[in-house]
Amino acid sequence: DTHRSPFLPPDTVPWASSPGLFLVFQAMSSICSMKICLVLAAAAIAAFLVVPVGADETMLLQKSALMSKVAAAKAAEKAPKQPFLVGLRRESVPIYRKGKIASFKTSYSGVLTLGTPAQEFRVVFDTGSGHLVLPAAECATEACMVEGRRKFNMSASDTSVAINSDGSLVPEGEHCDQVTIGFGTGEITGEFAKDIVCFGIGGASTEPPRADEAASASDAGAVVVAEGAADTSGGTEMCVEMSVILAVEMSTSPFKTFRFDGILGLGLDGLALNKEFSFFEMLLGKGLPASQFGIFLTEGEEGEDSEVAFGGIDDRRLLEPLSWAPVVMPEHGHWQVSILAVRINGVELDICKDGTCRGVVDTGTSHLGIPAPADKEVADLLTREAGDLVDCRLVDAPEMEIDLPGYTLTLHPYNYMRRLPLREGVSVSSVQGVFVPAADETNSAVAPAGDATAAPAAAEGTTLAAAAPVPVEAAAPDAAAPPAAAPAAEPGAAATPGEGEEEQVRRFCRPRLMPVRLPAPLGPKLFILGEPVLHRYYTVYDWGNRRVGFSLANNRRNTMDPSQIVDRRGALPQEVDMLLYQKSMTVVREASSSVARRALPGTTVSAVGVAAAAALQNEGLQEETVLVQVKLRVTVRQRRA
Repeated sequence: DTHRSPFLPPDTVPWASSPGLFLVFQAMSSICSMKICLVLAAAAIAAFLVVPVGADETMLLQKSALMSKVAAAKAAEKAPKQPFLVGLRRESVPIYRKGKIASFKTSYSGVLTLGTPAQEFRVVFDTGSGHLVLPAAECATEACMVEGRRKFNMSASDTSVAINSDGSLVPEGEHCDQVTIGFGTGEITGEFAKDIVCFGIGGASTEPPRADEAASASDAGAVVVAEGAADTSGGTEMCVEMSVILAVEMSTSPFKTFRFDGILGLGLDGLALNKEFSFFEMLLGKGLPASQFGIFLTEGEEGEDSEVAFGGIDDRRLLEPLSWAPVVMPEHGHWQVSILAVRINGVELDICKDGTCRGVVDTGTSHLGIPAPADKEVADLLTREAGDLVDCRLVDAPEMEIDLPGYTLTLHPYNYMRRLPLREGVSVSSVQGVFVPAADETNSAVAPAGDATAAPAAAEGTTLAAAAPVPVEAAAPDAAAPPAAAPAAEPGAAATPGEGEEEQVRRFCRPRLMPVRLPAPLGPKLFILGEPVLHRYYTVYDWGNRRVGFSLANNRRNTMDPSQIVDRRGALPQEVDMLLYQKSMTVVREASSSVARRALPGTTVSAVGVAAAAALQNEGLQEETVLVQVKLRVTVRQRRA
């Protein structure tokens, strides 16, 4: 210690940050004379100051940065991973009759891209089908030629290859395999390709609507009312290489009506040709935090956005813990659950008492599907007179309960009623509904009454796909009425008004139901749980455990205090004219026929002839959208030896 006094004090040399220098200095002090040590120590200090000190500090900084990265990685591992969110937009598409809006069809769609460079498409996220289907550039059917329809151009993608159904490459100059897929409403024929599918590139889910979508609904060309879209999670992207179907033919219904381009099937792998075609199956290999996806659908009237969450659950959307129902018959690929009982106003219906009822949870279906002929019974129990109501969701009507294993779905009028009241005799539903003939039947077969798989009678009255307003000059006769040239009423029948007399027109609130006629193994007692259920419940699809989760959705309607609903009459959408307010009709008798003509008070209209009534029967574009996959047929081309 006596030899340290000549040296610089400790706080003026870098040994505080360099322990090695301090030890060297101590050793030198104990063995050297003061003069020699002074020289040696000065040289050592200079050497440490010039090179070693800087290197030592750099090493310490690098070590600190590395420790920070390790700590951050460990924290990230402990933190719960969030699902990837894709915003969905609700499209409300007006259906026209002679220039007038007659009804509305709805769907939910989001944006993805296909190919390199990316080509953007809007698709329905459909739990009822099993493939990604997009229109091919070569598609020339009416639905593919709709203005604004986006079609995939394989030749413009550096990563796209044509394949057959088994995944083999299509040799140049050879024809490829084809597939025909039938949905509850509609059909496509397509060919196969493999390419890269992505979500979230450039914030695609929030792109501005196309010019034709942004048009006012009052314009003649108005087609879409967009009602909200959410951002993709964090502006990141999620990509997967998979096999896709490029449609070369698309049926007019429903594809011509909507402005979505295609369908992304989210059904189980049993619905897909093989796992390479199953989007979620392929996505599981990309490090998702969970083998689940959750779906939140709203009507968008309260400014709420709809979404799908890939890789988990968006907990913000739940009002209660999830209740799980196991998937039955998963080999068929549908998210299908057992239905133990159905009650209306607390009274159990007979249909499910034999224990054979099941329900497919389908995000691509706008209505509640009921096995025929029970749909008529359910409709009668839920229908109410509208009176002065203009929004039927506010009507006083019974609850409908659907018992699942361990959970009960409860639907209120706001969930299952159509918004617009219907005049007596006007129907907006298709007579056929969802129909697939049994192996020994054809589409034109008529089976005995009460057969749930039977094709409906072709002459079951006039069915208009119109929620009113219908053009006055094209007003429909009563759906239950006989043809225009009907025979005179039999004795005892209700009296009809004489010529020029007025008759009160009744208006009804009717539920959004449709008949389902499917043979085994899916039918005959198959329900389709579409938008009326999905607007009330957040649903989770657990791929790994083959089960479906239900929770009351955290939306405005479910959290609203009933006392806050002060408007018990409602309001009409802006696009709907005053025809709904019609209170009477005038009957005019002609020499050749008797036709009921509906007129607004004080309005003079021309007679509706038999030919016009017949034309109306052929103008029945249905209101329902049903994308449940019910048929798949592959045509394999002959391979070269």
